[in-house]
Amino acid sequence: MKKSFSRSLFEGLEPKQRQRFLAFLRSPYFNRQERMVAGVMAMDRLEGLHGEAYARALFATLYPQMPYDDVKLRLFFSELAALLRRFLYVEAMQSSEEEQSLYLLRYLRQRREADAFERLARKLQREFDTDSGWNPRRFEWRHRLEVEKMSYESFRNRFTHFDFNLGAAQLEVASLIQRLRIYLEQLSHEAIGRTPATYPMLDAWINHAIEQGWDQLPELRLYLLATQLFREPAQDGLFHEYLQLLGEQEAGFDFETGRELYLTALNYGIRKINQNAVDFFRISLDLFRHCVKRGWILDYGVMSSLTYKNIIVLCLRMNDLDLAEQLLESYRPLVDARDRAMIYQFCLARIRKERGDFRGALYLLNTSLFKDPLIELNARVEMIKIYYELDEPELMNNQLTATRQLIRRSKKLGYHREYYVNFLAASARLLSLRRPDAQARQAWMDRILADKKLIEKTWLYNMVAQLPVQRTRTEAPVSPALKQRPDKN
Repeated sequence: MKKSFSRSLFEGLEPKQRQRFLAFLRSPYFNRQERMVAGVMAMDRLEGLHGEAYARALFATLYPQMPYDDVKLRLFFSELAALLRRFLYVEAMQSSEEEQSLYLLRYLRQRREADAFERLARKLQREFDTDSGWNPRRFEWRHRLEVEKMSYESFRNRFTHFDFNLGAAQLEVASLIQRLRIYLEQLSHEAIGRTPATYPMLDAWINHAIEQGWDQLPELRLYLLATQLFREPAQDGLFHEYLQLLGEQEAGFDFETGRELYLTALNYGIRKINQNAVDFFRISLDLFRHCVKRGWILDYGVMSSLTYKNIIVLCLRMNDLDLAEQLLESYRPLVDARDRAMIYQFCLARIRKERGDFRGALYLLNTSLFKDPLIELNARVEMIKIYYELDEPELMNNQLTATRQLIRRSKKLGYHREYYVNFLAASARLLSLRRPDAQARQAWMDRILADKKLIEKTWLYNMVAQLPVQRTRTEAPVSPALKQRPDKN
């Protein structure tokens, strides 16, 4: 029997949620079937079983005197799905006292309980006016409060003057925050090669918000800055303002808000690093470590293989090999178990290469199966670099050819494709041009520094700097903007 939706939903509940779900099932208001309680308790106990063994064991608990019947079990799961759906809705409603109060306010208005309505409306108005912490939903709540007050006044006296502007303004702020969240998601997808979408009214909405002074509201200000980071990537001052505001408001973030806002900051830092902006190395590493500590970039406590790789590579680019080894081990248990061994070997290979153990690094890179196309490309880039430094031109050339073919086949590289293609072109030239004249070598080094769509710029720059020039053995000086490679052991 295939794993049912209701079983997946139940097993996704945290332990305390499961306890609350059992309490929910025991309430006669929601459920009057003792069989559902017994079934859920059995599901908790039988979680380690799968397939037919699980189905038969659960059925024996539900119907101990009957032969196995697949239809009856499916009906149980169908009823369970409906109860889980209702439970999750009740959980969501209970998490917000404001929602409960607004529903109560509507009930009082409909029942025409004037005194109770007015007391609750005044109480909510005071709470909303004094709430200065991060809460994007407060604008929607204020709008609903104004609507309830307007409806209340209209049934008391339909000639009463009521100011519609306040409620409308709250709704516009709430709507603009949602529009910006959608737009931000679209921009993040466009950054990796998705088809651009048009938002013809967005600039008009943003300009209106600025004219009204709404851009000073922290909830709106952060999303406005986040979109500007994509639209004006050269304005580093916006990024630093964004980070400061993030730190000030972080205490009020829920998981989804913290994740989307911090991922925006991290993606900006990664784009800067890809352009070899050295100042962003430490900033981005600190951001990564902070997000791991707070859980913003972990999915239910699990770290993605790409995040793990990015953290280790950042340490290597800063020439902090000891920190790289420390984080390699300390973050290892957090990585998704399905990818853990693969990405650990890749990162260990990177560290061994930087330590000078080329043969050990090649062994790890050649004996690992990389499922992620970006990780696979990174592994091939490392092999190209190692073959060059070991003076193995034939092996390097073979790897260049194989990597070009991989890039042509892969459909999910997005903007990364151009960076890797440029690296392969530079590496091929490095392989073929062994003794340039001094002027050509310096010009090439300058172009490497200036190229904003090239990976491994430090390595390429240093390798070109070490090329002997025609009729002289003087090497060009290494730019202070780039750190030297660490000495090999």
